[in-house]
Amino acid sequence: MICRFRVRLAALFLMASPVMAIEVPRGLDDCPSLEGCLQLIDQVVPAHDSGEGSNAIVLANKLRRFGDSAKHELLKRATGDNPGWRNVAGAILSEWHSWTPSDVPELSEALRKDPGGWVARLLGEIATPEAIRALVEDLPKGSENQTDFALSKLGAKAVPYLFPVLESDKNASSAPQIIRNMNTLAVPFVSQWATQAADPQQPVQARLGALRGIAAVGDKARPSCEVLHNLLHDSDPRIRKQVDLTLRAVRDPVVVEEVVRTCHPSAAPFDPLAPEALRCLGEVASYGDRGRDVGGILLPCLEWENGAERSYAVTALGQIGFEPAIPQIEDAMNSADWRVVYAAIRSLGWLGDTSAVPAMDRIASDYWLPEVRAKAKQIAGALSSEGRVSHPSRFSRPSENGDNPFVIDREVLDGVPDCPTKQWQWGDTSFGLPVRSNERDTELQVNDGKFVGTNHGEWGGELMWRPTRGDPDSIQKDNVVGIEPDTDGPVALFGLAHMGLAYGYALQVRSNGERWKPVEIARPPGGGSCTSHHRSRPICRVE
Repeated sequence: MICRFRVRLAALFLMASPVMAIEVPRGLDDCPSLEGCLQLIDQVVPAHDSGEGSNAIVLANKLRRFGDSAKHELLKRATGDNPGWRNVAGAILSEWHSWTPSDVPELSEALRKDPGGWVARLLGEIATPEAIRALVEDLPKGSENQTDFALSKLGAKAVPYLFPVLESDKNASSAPQIIRNMNTLAVPFVSQWATQAADPQQPVQARLGALRGIAAVGDKARPSCEVLHNLLHDSDPRIRKQVDLTLRAVRDPVVVEEVVRTCHPSAAPFDPLAPEALRCLGEVASYGDRGRDVGGILLPCLEWENGAERSYAVTALGQIGFEPAIPQIEDAMNSADWRVVYAAIRSLGWLGDTSAVPAMDRIASDYWLPEVRAKAKQIAGALSSEGRVSHPSRFSRPSENGDNPFVIDREVLDGVPDCPTKQWQWGDTSFGLPVRSNERDTELQVNDGKFVGTNHGEWGGELMWRPTRGDPDSIQKDNVVGIEPDTDGPVALFGLAHMGLAYGYALQVRSNGERWKPVEIARPPGGGSCTSHHRSRPICRVE
């Protein structure tokens, strides 16, 4: 069986240790006085502010029998000098739900002591102008927190108070996130903001604030944005810069050509990740059919050398519905990189290319990767019966909502069963790989020298040619998993599995008479070898 790792791009960072819930001490049901109950809680309150709020409702219910006395004692602790108690008291009070405008001064003080803390929710419940102002004043002190949550839940009621923050160059990033979280609740302000932004008599900061607000609303603001088009040529460079960002945020087609012209290949030929191309082509694709007019500018992207970047280009052309690309995308089904083949099949389905069905049937019959066979069978069936495969009119931007269609590895490789063997097949040759793929070197002797592959895990590796006579030559800088002989030149497998990043690819090293040149022959899903906890496939032909 051919072995692989499950790819988890999101796991490229170390996970933090889980935060412990607020402990509920024994004896709270029987303590005769408020003072006694608080002394019990004293024993479990941490010295630091963990931000944790679990069990707050349990503690609130146990203290509620003491009425307003408990509420006021908790408020004292919420404004005290102990950061652990400030957090715990705020969490308990967030479950109290008996607040009046007269409580705003104390709650505002508690929020000043614990920016972004739980008492923000209480000010959101009160929702008087004074309470909303206290929340807005807290914004520059934190990022995603309870203050953001409270203001987003207030919706349109909070928007006028957020506008001064939108105007501020220093703190402008706080308010847009809240407006985005409001979903449609801020849409009624868009028309007013567009008029304000387009008025040269308005102060520049007010115009910038209006443009930032529109950008935060996103796609739903687009119908009101035609009046902004002329601002792309405004005399003030700050307005020009912000209106460009705003029109991109609302996916206005007037700027899509500028967006696509910023897309360039940036990854080395065999790199498994190409984040710059992913970001740029993902943005183009998010215009959907409104980006169709720039499809011709995207066509050269199909010739990019890196396979990941080619798969992004194929996906983008399918998402914007650019039918003239069909012949080139049909040709992409012959790629040695399974990601490009998968992307081509899927895009041809979106484009309604029924002429591709015979080629898809062949892939469904004998392609080496089962998931690609399954996708070809699915798309060919849909094209034969319905003539087209439907897709959403707007796709998520990278990492948004976890459903980015560009990250083919994640979509395809989830749920793959384990396998015990480690076998590859290239042409008529079958060979196994070592159980351990990291931290090892390997060599292959030939007539006039030898190939030496090094593997240092996260620190990298390299495939070198060391001739019997002459200077050594570096062929490819990456971890070498194995080298096997072949009549047309050795086949070298490269890969890495580290902290959730897993990739593998096969290069054939061919001679041009003067030096060795690597040519990609396969992009197997995974790191090229497996252990008991890695993922794998049945034995496959990879040519």
